[in-house]
Amino acid sequence: MEPLYRWAFGLAFSLIGGGITTWAFLTGLRKYLRLGKDSDSDADPRPVPPWLTGAMERTFFSVIVALNLSGAAIAMIGWFTLKMVTNWNRPGGSRDAKEIRGAFSALLAGLVSMLFAAVGGVICRGSTAP
Repeated sequence: MEPLYRWAFGLAFSLIGGGITTWAFLTGLRKYLRLGKDSDSDADPRPVPPWLTGAMERTFFSVIVALNLSGAAIAMIGWFTLKMVTNWNRPGGSRDAKEIRGAFSALLAGLVSMLFAAVGGVICRGSTAP
């Protein structure tokens, strides 16, 4: 594949495919968590399912390691730091479950987006093997 086409396809995959997928993921997750605009304000928000968090972590970091991208270990440590900060600390000490779950769902959506960015970058690079 010629470099110009590789770049066009890689950027389209990352920007368009990643944008649509991330939007759909976040919309579906927030609907499940009862955080959407249409959600019943009296209903308690659901927690982010641990299996979903684990599956997203494993998928993202498996791809990072498989692609031999530099800084994979640092990214893993950074992710766990963000995960703990998102789960434990709130501005003003707020422990509102809806805010906590909203912040965590956004963190997971960011991970989905980064996965598309990584794959799109590899497509642009034009190499499937490091």
